[in-house]
Amino acid sequence: MEKGLPISADRAVFLSDAHLNQDDIHSRNFVALAENAAAENAAVFLLGDVFDLWFGSPGLTFHFQKPVISRLRELRRGGLRLYYVEGNRDFYLKKYHEGSTFDAVAEAEMTATVGGRRVYLSHGDAVNRADIPYRFWKTVSKNRLSYGAVSALPSSIFLPLADWFEKKLKHTNIHFRSFFPEKDCRELALRQFAAGSDFAILGHFHTERLLRYGEGDAEKTLAVLPSWRENWRYFYLAAEGKSGFRAYRPGEKLLP
Repeated sequence: MEKGLPISADRAVFLSDAHLNQDDIHSRNFVALAENAAAENAAVFLLGDVFDLWFGSPGLTFHFQKPVISRLRELRRGGLRLYYVEGNRDFYLKKYHEGSTFDAVAEAEMTATVGGRRVYLSHGDAVNRADIPYRFWKTVSKNRLSYGAVSALPSSIFLPLADWFEKKLKHTNIHFRSFFPEKDCRELALRQFAAGSDFAILGHFHTERLLRYGEGDAEKTLAVLPSWRENWRYFYLAAEGKSGFRAYRPGEKLLP
């Protein structure tokens, strides 16, 4: 895809929050899903946090991540269409991965047309407006100056430090991560529907939700993606708006 052209696909799968952190069954099935998508001529949209931590700079790539990234690039060179929306565990991927690992990388949100339907895509981490501590943390951590300062450290120091900090973050802000902010997600989706979208797809909350609004040709859909690690679930969208959640199973097709 040439840079700047609208994103369009006949069929696609969407997944989020794989949080891959080692070479295990979750990583291997993630790669297998991408391989199946290539064979089925389906685009793949990743809505953030594929790894527990992902820094765009090649010098700050964890060892276990390299084979996964390399295989995605091979598949893309072979014709697989790959798109990425950054999550809260992703840092400056666009500069290093757009045009190589992915056809396009969005730092906040993305729109596409899939199966003739307009789709709005976002990781969803900024949806909960009441989560002020996280919004403050995101402002600091996504600041280019602060990231540039810490990433200037040698990788032998930076990566273990970042890994330690990520583990600490898992145990913070539990109050806001213990419930699904349905009202905020619904309001976001309704704004996008009013702007012309047929689907709004979010990740981040590690919970599977499918909410439909309207009827018939006027029906709109909000899909919230579960964590990939929980039963390897993903959302699909095909011709004429046919859609739903499915679980990856080796040997089975991704789309019905």
